[in-house]
Amino acid sequence: MCGRFNIISDPLTQLILEITGQTFHVETFYNIAPTETVEVLRLGDGGWSLTPMRWWLVPWWSDGPSNKYSMFNAKSETLTRSRAFAEAYEQRRCVVPASSYYEWQKDEQGKRVPYMITPVGQDGFAFAGLWEHWRDRETVIESCTIVTTAAPSGMDFLHSRIPVHLSLSEISGWLDIDTPKDELRELMSSQVRYPLAITPVSTFVNNARNKDPRCIEPTGETRIVSSET
Repeated sequence: MCGRFNIISDPLTQLILEITGQTFHVETFYNIAPTETVEVLRLGDGGWSLTPMRWWLVPWWSDGPSNKYSMFNAKSETLTRSRAFAEAYEQRRCVVPASSYYEWQKDEQGKRVPYMITPVGQDGFAFAGLWEHWRDRETVIESCTIVTTAAPSGMDFLHSRIPVHLSLSEISGWLDIDTPKDELRELMSSQVRYPLAITPVSTFVNNARNKDPRCIEPTGETRIVSSET
């Protein structure tokens, strides 16, 4: 699962430069929650674009934004069978850049302890995503969701699922609508592409309204999950 993440302008701007060969400015946000605005990378006939989108997918055929179903994550295993995600999976794949993401674990007292997951030796994450374009007579909404997969050993103590994070060499295949489905399934595997640092951080981040640097203050030792490549 990925229900909260952050964007640190530098070095995430460098990651986007590595992906696109272009300089796109991104602002720092320490605590991004579903339905808020995130930056989304797309590759079209006109080249790369970095577009602000609503982080909660709104299918083009729907009546509009709804909280009836959770739409900020999409399970990789059911994309082709899901009415909400199948067409976007076929035609509208994207990348959601992130610096770190957060997960929670309950302690012995039942309190939610936040952890920040950060890529080691990388400028940030390139999450596999899907996007949609919804409109009515008065409103246009571009929205996205982050694709998740089963958590690998070493990560499952936090949550049973993790966001699909792509290596730089995998991004073009994810975005290419002609990529064979078996290759896409491989891209959505639980493989850890690079080491991940898992750090307990301040409970200040628990409240989605809190947006300042206290969200990323460490409160304990960092655990490293090794790469499987």
